[in-house]
Amino acid sequence: MLPFPIQGAHLLGELVPYVVATPNNLQMLDLSPFGLPTPTAHIIDPLRMESAIFLDLLHKLDGLTFGPEGMPMPKWVFYDCSEVPGAIYGLARPVERVWPKVRELFDIPRDYQGLVPVSMYVAIPMPQPGTWFGHNLSSLAPVFRRLGVIGDLDLAGLGSLTKGLALKCFQVNEFWGATQWASKALHIHAKFGPLRLQTAYTPAHSEHETLTYGFTCDDRALRSSMGDPSAVIVRPEPQEWIDSADVPAMIALQDRIEAGGQFCIPCAPKRLSDERALVPIAEIALS
Repeated sequence: MLPFPIQGAHLLGELVPYVVATPNNLQMLDLSPFGLPTPTAHIIDPLRMESAIFLDLLHKLDGLTFGPEGMPMPKWVFYDCSEVPGAIYGLARPVERVWPKVRELFDIPRDYQGLVPVSMYVAIPMPQPGTWFGHNLSSLAPVFRRLGVIGDLDLAGLGSLTKGLALKCFQVNEFWGATQWASKALHIHAKFGPLRLQTAYTPAHSEHETLTYGFTCDDRALRSSMGDPSAVIVRPEPQEWIDSADVPAMIALQDRIEAGGQFCIPCAPKRLSDERALVPIAEIALS
C-alpha cells in the first residue's frame, strides 16, 4: 500500500507492479515508487527471448485499448519506440487468477505461468534530463466497460493509479504528452494539474485533432492524480470551452499559440457523449 490515501487502493491488494526496461534504462528508474516495491521477478527485459509471451500480452492490451480508436501500435513500433528507448510500468495479475474473458481476449497459452498485464504506461525520455514524453496509457477498465465484462475486481481508478506510479518510477521532472481532444483519457491527464498547451491542432500527427500538453511532475501532482485529498492543486478558472468536434476552434487556438499566447487545460473536460467532450481552456499570464 501507499503511505497516503488514494482512489483505487483496493487494486494494490489484488494487482502487482511490473516494469519493462532494458538493463541500461533500468538504472534510471525508481523501482519502489512511493515505497511500492517491484519484485525482481517482475522486471521484464525486452532484449531476452524469455520475455516474448509477456510482451505479446502487452501488445494485445494496447490493441484492445486503441484498436477501436484506429490507433493500435504495430509490434515493431512497440519495440522500437517503447520497449527499447523508454520504459513501461503497469499492474498485472498472476495468470492463475486472471479472468476467463481476458484469457480468451489475450489468447494466453495454456502452459503460460507468468503475469498478465491489466494496465501499462509507456514513456520515452527526451534529451533534456528529467523530461519524458508519454506514449501510451492502456487499461482493461474501459475494455471491460465496452465489452460488458463484470469481474471480481472493480477496476475504477486503474488508469490514474498506473500513470501516477509510472511517472514516479521514471523519475520524471517535466512531462510532455499528446492526446486527442475527444479522448476519454484526457480527464486522467488533467488530474495532474493544469495542462500547458504546446499545440491545439497538430498536422504532424496522423490525427490532426491532437493536442500536445505538458506539466511539472512533482509529488503533489502525482499524489493529486491518484486521489490524495491533501494534494491540493491551484487551477485557473476556464475562460472558454472548445467542443472536441470543433476543428476551426482548434485551429484558431493553434494560431494564438503560434503568435505567442500561452494557454492551458485547467481541469477535466465535460463529456457530451462517448464521442464528444467540451474541453476547458484558460489563458496563462506571461511571466
